[in-house]
Amino acid sequence: MGKNDLSSLKIKQEKKLPDETDISLLEKKAETKTAEVKKADKVISLRISASEYETLKQKAGMVPIGRYLKHKLRESTDVFE
Repeated sequence: MGKNDLSSLKIKQEKKLPDETDISLLEKKAETKTAEVKKADKVISLRISASEYETLKQKAGMVPIGRYLKHKLRESTDVFE
């Protein structure tokens, strides 16, 4: 056998594409379209002092600061309503 001979490989499980008439697949496609409408694609920037940054970083913990701030804005204010 040569270096590029793949005849000794065995396929563990044959995968097949889902049937187009599968209803659950159609429902997932419909949900995806509505999710795309609410996609967050705009970026804003905010300048804060070093001490404010450290306070935010400490309060956010392991969560990214932007995600923490967005959560606080959504839960504590009516800015997005």
